[in-house]
Amino acid sequence: MKVARKPLDRLPRAQTLVGQTERILRDAVARGHFPGNKLPSAVDLAEQLGVSRETVRQAEAALERDGLLTRYRRKGTLLQPPALALKSAKARVIGYLQADYAEAVGGTPSALMLQGALREAGRAGFQLAVRHAPHTDVDRALRQLHESTPLRGIIFAAVAEEKLIRQSLGLNLPAVLLDHDLPLPRVSSVREDSAQATRLAVEHLASLGHRRIAYAHWRFEDCNPWRIRGYRDGLRARGLPRRRAWELLCEITGAGAAQLVTRFLALAPRPTALICYNNTFAQLVLEELRRRDVRVPGDLSLVGAGGEDAPGLTSLVADWPAMGRAAVKSLLRAMKTPDSAPEHQVFTYTLRRGRTAAPVV
Repeated sequence: MKVARKPLDRLPRAQTLVGQTERILRDAVARGHFPGNKLPSAVDLAEQLGVSRETVRQAEAALERDGLLTRYRRKGTLLQPPALALKSAKARVIGYLQADYAEAVGGTPSALMLQGALREAGRAGFQLAVRHAPHTDVDRALRQLHESTPLRGIIFAAVAEEKLIRQSLGLNLPAVLLDHDLPLPRVSSVREDSAQATRLAVEHLASLGHRRIAYAHWRFEDCNPWRIRGYRDGLRARGLPRRRAWELLCEITGAGAAQLVTRFLALAPRPTALICYNNTFAQLVLEELRRRDVRVPGDLSLVGAGGEDAPGLTSLVADWPAMGRAAVKSLLRAMKTPDSAPEHQVFTYTLRRGRTAAPVV
């Protein structure tokens, strides 16, 4: 008799060469490393970093999407104003501190929010001093940003550390939270309605006849407690059963998707539908399900609860550039009238029907 053995955990995927190159270039831009506001040629950078020119070009494309640089024909690659080392005491500068995570929880939405913020700041005659930092190192990035640039205010994008936000208030800097919210006085916030996203996902699946609906939530529960609340509220509103075993905490990576699918397929009774924390993770899960010959949506309906555009995936979408613009407008109001009450704006999601959710057979 064969003994069933638990499959070995997959090794975590190392960061790609493009990702490493992007990180190095982003940090160099933030430090004002490049003289004359111009990047060396792709050939020179490839030689310095020991990578191919195509790797450099892909990394530069990511920075260009974030609004940190622009490539001109015959002029080369130039840094945009937000990436410059702004020294003038009279500069009209807003800080923009983006917390980055090793897992796939930001990506395209973060870039789109930054693009919206850049455009709105430019229209108002301000520049953004942009800094990216690992979520474990945002305190150091804030100190460096404050010391290097005379800021008029700051936007914290995806920053969840209450202590850090309080430090910024001690610097007498008006602040706005983007893509997060904390119960802090005098601090406005702009975020998407995460709870509405998962409620909408549950409602859509319930309308297709699904009664057993599971949810894969990011393992850092405190960074987004709204998504799981919305999932539970949606089940309650529809009179659907809720099981703790159907709430699966996950690492938002390829290895995390493999582990999730293993756990999901072992559930008894097995849910007929699965909502994933974001669209990026839903796509990773979809790939893993197909590798194991699980038919989507034949055997299982799958929905992504927000994030990047994912053609073909049944998913939730939000207006990310509008959120970036709203954060800048909110900060400008706080700078103009420091004693005004904070405002909290919540952007809703819309359902995009794809090919991964279908009626129960």
